[in-house]
Parts: sequence; C-alpha cells; structure tokens
Amino acid sequence: YTIDTELLANSIFAATSEYIITGNELANQTITVSTHGMHILSKPMIIQNTERYERNSHLFAVGFVLRRNVDPRPYWPVLSNLSFTLRDMEVESEFLSNQRTRPQIQYLLEDILLSLNSKHRDCHLLLDDANLLNLRLFRPPPPPTPPVSDYTVPILLRPEWQVQMFDWDLTINWIIPHID
Repeated sequence: YTIDTELLANSIFAATSEYIITGNELANQTITVSTHGMHILSKPMIIQNTERYERNSHLFAVGFVLRRNVDPRPYWPVLSNLSFTLRDMEVESEFLSNQRTRPQIQYLLEDILLSLNSKHRDCHLLLDDANLLNLRLFRPPPPPTPPVSDYTVPILLRPEWQVQMFDWDLTINWIIPHID
C-alpha cells in the first residue's frame, strides 16, 4: 500500500523500485536511495514460513519518501521500529496477509504520516488489542565541532582586573593570568 502523492511519480518509482522492494539479499537492512530531489528510505522484511505462505515466505517493505533537504538519519530508527512491529504482528496474527485486516494498513500508514508530520513529531497508535505503536522523531545530532588549531588562543576582551572581579570557577581563575 502506498499513500497517493504526486511526489513519487510512476517513472521515479519504476526507476528505483528494485532498490526499494528487494529480494532476500537486502532483507532486514535499511536502504536509502537519494534521487530526483528526494530521499527514499526502505526497510524490506522477510518472514520465512513454509506452512503459512504459499511461496514459503512473506516479503514486505516499509518506506518513507523525504525531500532532499531533510536529513534522513532521524527516520532510520523510526522506520526500523515500524518494520519490526509490522513483522511481529504478521508472525503473531497474520496482520499483513490476512484479508480481514489488510484494509487497515492504509489507514495505519496515513495515521503515521500525519502524526510524524505534526508539531510533536511522534505517533502513538493502538494497532489491535495486543499492540501499541509508539514512534518519535528526534532532531538530528549537531554537526561535529571543528578542530581547534594550535595557534588558536583565548584573547581577553576586558582588562584583567575587571575579569578577576567575577566569581569564576577554579579553572578560569587558573587560566586568566596566562592569557596575554
């Protein structure tokens, strides 16, 4: 099931579908494809069961489509959590493959989309009697601070006597006399 948007046109999907919906080789791996001004995140999952499925396994993928200027890193754990929850629900109650529960998938994905795009950037959904889905997007970590060069030294902007008037911590008091 996909949420119908104009962002992911049929030609873009045709060009990237082999990376989004993969075979057994990339199952349980998070895949990020950056193309056509967007990031496409996918997590293909496979469930092996010779008795339950007529092809001996059930392969599904969950994914997000993001604008290119959005950092995809905060979405990786959310995608992983969602994929593993859906896999566990399929193993326990055939949530994905059962004809009775299959229509709920689209509503579930729409609710997740609306919740993650809300102000709070989190999602709390009761999926069935036994499963609760809690997802939260966290801000990406800040970029690493640039290294400090050897020639970079502190400079006093006030006279030394004025700086020593303040009650600094012990380290600052020890360093101030050495700043010239």
